[in-house]
Amino acid sequence: MLKYGSQVEIDRPPADVFRYLVEPAKQALWSDVPMTRLTEGEMRTGSRFEVSFGKGPLKATLGIELAEVVPGSLMAWKSYSGPIDWQGEYRLEALEGGGCRLSQAGKLEFHGMWRLLEPMAGREIESGEIKELEKLKSIAESAPE
Repeated sequence: MLKYGSQVEIDRPPADVFRYLVEPAKQALWSDVPMTRLTEGEMRTGSRFEVSFGKGPLKATLGIELAEVVPGSLMAWKSYSGPIDWQGEYRLEALEGGGCRLSQAGKLEFHGMWRLLEPMAGREIESGEIKELEKLKSIAESAPE
C-alpha cells in the first residue's frame, strides 16, 4: 500500500482555492490526471467521475466517488471500480492574513498485475503530488481576485 501527503500555503482564501478542486475546468489547469464527470451538477458528496492513469496497455481507469464535500474546507474521495483502491482528501485551513493551507493525503492499494507497478508509482506520487499543489498555488495566486 502506498501512502502520500503534502501541503502548500496559498495566498488566497480557502473558498477561492476550493473552486480549483471541485470545478472540472479549474481542476484541469493544475492536475495531470484527466477527469471525466459521470454525474451532473455541482460536485458534492456522492458525485462520481472517472480518472485515468498511465498510457497504452498500462492505462488504468478508476471510478471515483466523492465521500465527503464540505465547501471551502474538505474534499474526500474513494474509488469504487478499477485495479487500484484509492482513498484521499484535500483539506483547506484558513491562515491569518487571508491565505490558506492546502494539504492532501491519501493511500493507494494496487491489485492484480498492477501490484508490479506499485514501486514505480510510489516514486511518481512522491514527486508528482507536491508539484501539482505548487502548480495549483501558482495558478490560484496569479488569478485576478
